[in-house]
Amino acid sequence: MNPDLSQIKSKTIECGFSLFGVANAIVPERDKENILSWVEQGLAGEMCWYARNQDLRLNLNNLGFTPRSVIVLGCLYQDRDYEEVFASKDFKISRYATGKDYHNVLKKMSLPLLSYLRESFPENKFRQGVDSLPVPEKVFAREAGIGWQGKNTNIINEDLGSYFFLSVILTDLYLLRTQPVTDRCGTCRACLDACPTGALFEPYKIDAGKCISHHTIEDRSDAFSDSVANGKWVYGCDICQEVCPWNRVKAKKREVYTLNEEFKLREEFRTFTKKDFLEMTEEEFKEFVKDSAMDRITLSMWKRNILSLA
Repeated sequence: MNPDLSQIKSKTIECGFSLFGVANAIVPERDKENILSWVEQGLAGEMCWYARNQDLRLNLNNLGFTPRSVIVLGCLYQDRDYEEVFASKDFKISRYATGKDYHNVLKKMSLPLLSYLRESFPENKFRQGVDSLPVPEKVFAREAGIGWQGKNTNIINEDLGSYFFLSVILTDLYLLRTQPVTDRCGTCRACLDACPTGALFEPYKIDAGKCISHHTIEDRSDAFSDSVANGKWVYGCDICQEVCPWNRVKAKKREVYTLNEEFKLREEFRTFTKKDFLEMTEEEFKEFVKDSAMDRITLSMWKRNILSLA
């Protein structure tokens, strides 16, 4: 008898997640080829770590068990006040980084779900990843019907847009797969045409080495080259999502915003100026990025990003 997906989905919603789906624990061959080709072409930029653990990434080996299913969860993160607050500022932070660290928040949200699964299926294994396992989360999200993978390479949901975090739970429990959805990008080129650095060099492909988000987070150099045009972005970049009609029109019309208080805008982003950030000491910066997705960068990188603004 197959486990009741409706019960698992209900528990997921109780935990505060907006999206739920199940994929088979198999990375399709075309995705394996795309991942290997992306690395071989040098499109990963400074992310040399991406080439590691490919047996786990592509074949889901070395987990301690052989997974059969992947539960995919999605949680909205855009704050209702984001656009109004940053409209008056001369710098911008990617929406995903303006609240608390999503790695910790999503893991905490998932605890009741994992407890339920382990109590209901004590003979089975469950392992969660929140950008912490080298597995292709977006591939599984697409296969589980969370949304389609857009031309900007993000997962887009017809009703909610693309401002949501993903988490996966790999398990050796067999679960019925939820069905993928149709790609609805059509002839739209909004994201490709809006990308100021040409990182989206063709539909569904990204050159991370040209991406503003990559430069402001992964690039460890003392200064950016003249070819890097950050605009107003000092951490991450949302341009390809901002121009997407599924965010800009439909999700906005439906007022799709996070209800999770931990993803709401931190007070510093409402009140601080560039000058305030530039005058931060090392200790102040450590406190500022504590429990934040922004702890990936150093104070020198942060000041470099601000000073590089056009």
